[in-house]
Amino acid sequence: MTLIGFLAGLALTLAGSELLARGLTRLGTRLEFSEGLLGLLAALGADSPELSSAVIAIMAGAGDIGVGVVVGSNLFNLAALLGLSALVAGGVRVRRAPLLLDGAVGLGVMLGAALMVGGLLRPTVAAAIVLPLGAAYALVLALPRSWLAHVNPLLGGVPQNLIEIPYEVTHDRPAVTHQSWTPVLLLPVALVGVIGGSYVMVHAALASQSWLHLSGAVLGSVVLAALTSLPNLWLALHFARTNRGTALMSAAMNSNTINLLGGLVVPALFIGTGFARGSLAYFGWLLDLTLLAVLAPLARRRLSRPAGAAIIALYLIFAGLRMAGI
Repeated sequence: MTLIGFLAGLALTLAGSELLARGLTRLGTRLEFSEGLLGLLAALGADSPELSSAVIAIMAGAGDIGVGVVVGSNLFNLAALLGLSALVAGGVRVRRAPLLLDGAVGLGVMLGAALMVGGLLRPTVAAAIVLPLGAAYALVLALPRSWLAHVNPLLGGVPQNLIEIPYEVTHDRPAVTHQSWTPVLLLPVALVGVIGGSYVMVHAALASQSWLHLSGAVLGSVVLAALTSLPNLWLALHFARTNRGTALMSAAMNSNTINLLGGLVVPALFIGTGFARGSLAYFGWLLDLTLLAVLAPLARRRLSRPAGAAIIALYLIFAGLRMAGI
């Protein structure tokens, strides 16, 4: 029965993810959203299973599982969303300015969360730093290009490739070939499918913990992290197949930022950082994979297959060490 429940949850999650990808893409194309804003919306929709699983585990006293879901999902996102997409699509083309913006914000939030977990920043101080950073980033993505263009004259001495508007509407955007709003109207159904299917999968995994003899750390950072990230992976493969590398990179980086904010920083404001004790080592792995994902495509504006394979290899080493109890 546990296996049947897991397979049913998996099927429901993937079906909901496909509807979510089609609906968000159609909405962004019809309303001329920037690729960055499209990636942010995709991350918000697909991160609901990860956040809900992490918060429920933390509130239930299983802090090792909750933190494992958050940081493990971030590692899985980099390996699957970027690494696997680069392998499947033969490389992912990205633009330099959006890449720098995504990387800077993601690394800033990661540093704030790591300092908080390490006890160097109180949760209130960490939140006062990273939450405004995330809000300002979202505002930049949402503002019309005409508003942001007024900043360019103030930066006349900076090389043009560093001051281009990070998310122009026309970047990577395909021509409109479909006019129906039906996929957009199905977005609520898609979210229900993603959340409901993930809920069933997570509870099936928890039910199998005893007879699989898995520790809480392994269950959170490897098993549940991968399961709850499946909607993100499905959206990433959709972006990769349609050659929307800028939206793909935005979705991957924003998903990780949202996980850290909603799964670590915000809960710490209410219950402290005791639940995250012992998880600081995760951030070393997360920093390495994030730097590789940002720096590898920087020169040629393309995440190549070898770089994608290297990201996946690093994640597999992490997962193997966790499974071995190291």
